Amino acid sequence: MRILNETTQRHFANFICRFGDDKVLLDYAKSIVVPAFTKDTYVRSYGKKTHYHFYEVELMDLAEENDDPIMVLAGRFVKQTELTRTQVFDDSKGLVHDEASLLSAPSAFFVLMLNNHRLIYFPETPHAPDINAFRVTAQQFLRQRHKEAIDLKYEKTRAEDEPPTKKSLYEAHPRPSLEVVPLTGKADIATFMRRFEKLKKINFRVVKPNDDINAGEILGQVRELSDALGSTSTKVTASSGDGLDIPAAIEAVTEATGSGNQDVSVSGLDTNGNSLSGNNEQFRLSAEIENVPLKKGSLVRRLVDTFSQLRSAGSINAPSADANAVKVKKLRNLL
Repeated sequence: MRILNETTQRHFANFICRFGDDKVLLDYAKSIVVPAFTKDTYVRSYGKKTHYHFYEVELMDLAEENDDPIMVLAGRFVKQTELTRTQVFDDSKGLVHDEASLLSAPSAFFVLMLNNHRLIYFPETPHAPDINAFRVTAQQFLRQRHKEAIDLKYEKTRAEDEPPTKKSLYEAHPRPSLEVVPLTGKADIATFMRRFEKLKKINFRVVKPNDDINAGEILGQVRELSDALGSTSTKVTASSGDGLDIPAAIEAVTEATGSGNQDVSVSGLDTNGNSLSGNNEQFRLSAEIENVPLKKGSLVRRLVDTFSQLRSAGSINAPSADANAVKVKKLRNLL
């Protein structure tokens, strides 16, 4: 496939997939997560003319021979839609009624690194679906596959003397939840935050993380309280009518969002007195890619290599690729 954008931006996010309080992505990778991405019959419809689906998604091992596996899910996220018009402008006639339609299928390439559940998202065409559309679609497919797995397990056990009920199966294997939290860059945060003349409020939404949480990160005590209460997310607000200290806010937001386990929103007034607000999406970390490889395997490796370089440089806070090695090794059997 020819990439239509010769130079474009890659975005990075934490893919937080949980199954209740105790289980995460890798605990159900074989039975639910991998099929949710690779089964080509799943489609999410938005209205009558827009449909989202994953295309040619593969489970790949990027490790060298005899090394521990580095497993990724890589493929395309496609938005099939129909563009319509009702009129055109003619220099001599002005507005002219002219109905026409055109099928369009913009796409993004993605790599989900299963070792550390980080996502690399690469819009490869103009008007590619955004990362929020990706999240909504992935969550729908995960839940669809989860329901199929529960139904299959229920049918297989119906002949037993004391078969489990559907309710007990759902309790034993909770429905998946998904958060896709953009990873942020300090320079991007600082640039955005300095647009404030008066920063009035910062909301920290502490998301229940994957199993890689750094106990020393900001708001760690709040997270512990949230876990004790059984909450999936907890919000902490810092506010001041006179304005918060912006340099201190830059440091706080940078530390809070660096791991991708906290969603932060800020609001206040800019230098013209107009309302200004932003969140992780506004100061997400991105990196350009030039001379995009045409072959899928080469593109995957280029994207993962860039991620590893940013991590080594301290621009990305993420577990190393050998995290969760024991669970990941089991996925090799699917290849």
